[in-house]
Amino acid sequence: MLLIVRTTRHRYIVPREDVATLRAVNRRPGNDHETYENQSSITVELGALLDPEDVSTMQRRHALIIPLRRRTIALLVDAVDNLVDHAAVQPLPPLLRERLREPWATGALIVDEHPIVQLDVRAIARSVLLRRTHDAEQK
Repeated sequence: MLLIVRTTRHRYIVPREDVATLRAVNRRPGNDHETYENQSSITVELGALLDPEDVSTMQRRHALIIPLRRRTIALLVDAVDNLVDHAAVQPLPPLLRERLREPWATGALIVDEHPIVQLDVRAIARSVLLRRTHDAEQK
């Protein structure tokens, strides 16, 4: 099963089994940063992570909760539109996959004659955690 998630500028497909929980969240007052964290979780704006110009102004958001061994990563999106049950996602060709800066895109699906990129949210969560760990060690 696949989830279609929406950021301000884009739609993405996410495998439902990679998301432990979907949660509604409100933007924290006075927090314009794309990332905030506490002892057990890190929250990141998915849109801004993938496209610096994809910044949401919505107050009410949806969090895709991705548990990792040491911490939980919450990827914020504007909406979870619908579920796709039996869809044939086309894997990215090897030539294109090799050119990606991050290995987060795994395939694409045509919905209403528009391609939607499938994301590996577990890989995104691991990258977020590694960056935070690296940044903390540099301080």
